Amino acid sequence: MSNLITSDQVEDWVENSMHYGMTKEQIKNFVINGNVTDFKQLRQVLVEIESRNHERKKIKYDLRRKEIQIAKLEAKLEVEDDPFERELIELDIAEYKLDCGKFRVNIRQYDSELQPFLDYINNNFDTIQEVEEAAEYDEETERKYWIARMGKQAAIDIYTTGRIGVGNMDSIAMMREEDQIYAVNIALQYSGLLNSGIAKIQNKMKPYLDKLLADGSEARLPTFDRIEDNLNLDLFNKLTGNSNEQKSLQSTDKSEAG
Repeated sequence: MSNLITSDQVEDWVENSMHYGMTKEQIKNFVINGNVTDFKQLRQVLVEIESRNHERKKIKYDLRRKEIQIAKLEAKLEVEDDPFERELIELDIAEYKLDCGKFRVNIRQYDSELQPFLDYINNNFDTIQEVEEAAEYDEETERKYWIARMGKQAAIDIYTTGRIGVGNMDSIAMMREEDQIYAVNIALQYSGLLNSGIAKIQNKMKPYLDKLLADGSEARLPTFDRIEDNLNLDLFNKLTGNSNEQKSLQSTDKSEAG
């Protein structure tokens, strides 16, 4: 049996190699696309860049301070004769080096998280002047954002509960009449189209679900184990004959038949 992996080995790999922080897909789908208009997406991206870049600079300063402290302690260690003082200095050096490792992890995290936001900027704009113009506050653009946002929130209410919730309806009621109509219209469009799309998926699944209900077996509940294999639940794969287990059995049957 090979040697067991140690916590120090894991720590070393995480600090020096592992992708850290939010992923590109996570940032794109849940940070940038969390805003429903291009204007608000851009504003969100700019805020995220400013915040991360600021913190990254501060951490780099902290890292440099620790490196200087380490250098001073190492110089002090060279002329220190007292064994207890030497050990204390060595412990301080070891601790500061641990801190430096963590600082480097944080810097790498900020570098990694900054890139998707910078990609968004560079894929949509050629100059910083274009960014400034696009991000400048505009009352009409802001108005359309709130119509779209309230429409989206109301749509989720309609789909999940059948009606617009009290909180969202109260917010919509504060808007001018024309904008209320736009927001409710968006809500009905989205919830209706969402409902139709989900209904089609349900219709496609229905024969397999009916089969499960009629097979006389014990109740089975789905899990998300191995969901990444083909983005289907394993129980559904078994019902449709697409599971690895099913394919393995089919291969065995064919082999025996041959």
